[in-house]
Amino acid sequence: MTWPLDPLQIDLEETIRSITNFIRARFQQLNRKAAILGLSGGLDSSLAAVLAVRSLGPEKVKLYYLSERDSNPLHHKHALLIAEELGIELQTISLSPALRALRIYSLLPLRFFPGQKLKAWAVGFGRRKLQGDTLGEFLRVRLNGSGNSWIRKANAYISAKHRLRALVLYREAERLNGMVIGAANRTEWLTGTFTQFGCDHCADIMPLLHLYRSQLELLAAHLGLPEEIRSKSADPDVLPGLNDKESLLGPFQEVDQILWGIENGHPIGEIASHFGQERTLLIKTLVQGSAYYRETPYSLF
Repeated sequence: MTWPLDPLQIDLEETIRSITNFIRARFQQLNRKAAILGLSGGLDSSLAAVLAVRSLGPEKVKLYYLSERDSNPLHHKHALLIAEELGIELQTISLSPALRALRIYSLLPLRFFPGQKLKAWAVGFGRRKLQGDTLGEFLRVRLNGSGNSWIRKANAYISAKHRLRALVLYREAERLNGMVIGAANRTEWLTGTFTQFGCDHCADIMPLLHLYRSQLELLAAHLGLPEEIRSKSADPDVLPGLNDKESLLGPFQEVDQILWGIENGHPIGEIASHFGQERTLLIKTLVQGSAYYRETPYSLF
């Protein structure tokens, strides 16, 4: 078999048609009056917003930017750009008061570092001291529960923000008889680079979940999303210095082919011969280690 494979090419118009039909059908089946979407300013949520508007019209789509103390202002700027292009008012809700009340910010001593740059330096320094430069080590220990107390605190710091975002979106959905649209993609779903029971896990529909991140990039270019959004890093925007999933996993084009190979039963040795043993084994470990994210809650039934 010749690598790299080309399994990531898709029929873009057919993909758009199937997603918009899916959104419209579920909206009608659930008898909802509004589509609720957290717009982060990143590629995934921007693409989900564009497709939701194509499906339902701008009058039925509600967009929310959920900011907090650590949020990067650039993402707010990009969220506003997409909302304006779609002709929808972007509603901004601050999560900082709730996070302070829950004592989330006290988990890490970032309050002692003024400004985003110093906070990012502190996080990067801490990661290097605790884990070295090993590819994806933070992701491994996050999934298997190992690591020292600082790593567990950082995980709690990150996860609480994603879960609070989900809570706010569902508050709005209940208030408006809305359907929450999630923006998770297949790459993060399979590698566990999302928060269990957070905003990229809890949604009424996930219209992008069957597509790898690199496929979303093709789709975004086809739909004409702004270049500054298409070219930016995959930043979950929850912790300064931890702002690019691609830097933890490796290039999405390679990661997605590794995932495709694993999903389609190709031998790990064969995949590793093309993409390197370290990266291939990392991705395999993440797929296996994050399985419980996708399976829980467990029960006797």
